[in-house]
Amino acid sequence: MKKLISLFSLILTLGLVGCSSKSEVKDIPVSDIKAAINNETLLTIQPVSDVDAKEFYAFENVKNDIKEGFVLQAMINVRLQDVFVVKTDNVEKVKQAIEEYKTNSLRMFADGYGSDDNATAVSDSILESVGDYVYFIATTNAKDIEAKILEMIK
Repeated sequence: MKKLISLFSLILTLGLVGCSSKSEVKDIPVSDIKAAINNETLLTIQPVSDVDAKEFYAFENVKNDIKEGFVLQAMINVRLQDVFVVKTDNVEKVKQAIEEYKTNSLRMFADGYGSDDNATAVSDSILESVGDYVYFIATTNAKDIEAKILEMIK
């Protein structure tokens, strides 16, 4: 009877482990993600400013928590196109820095500065994390860019 209970317990344990919903996150350089976004021409506004995340003003207080990252933005100051991808040791701290950036720096775009597309890009912006990657996308095609990021890291 003890052997039967032990065997049943082992089967249940293996079943729980096998059905776990935790997904693996690939460990790839963020430069590969940036290259994929650029190669697919997902950034519709050109030219694009490309800044190392550690040098971006919104990350001043969290730059020591950033392993690597990039910030892509439209260089045309009346059009919004922000794509940030950061690999970090402190996901919540980086997400908070981006929330502050959204609140402080994107306020004029949320009010429709430049075009109605800008207001839509802010309201439909995506701020998510997967593993130790944090990404922020404020563009009119945010879902397409998010799909490319997730394809790369999952």
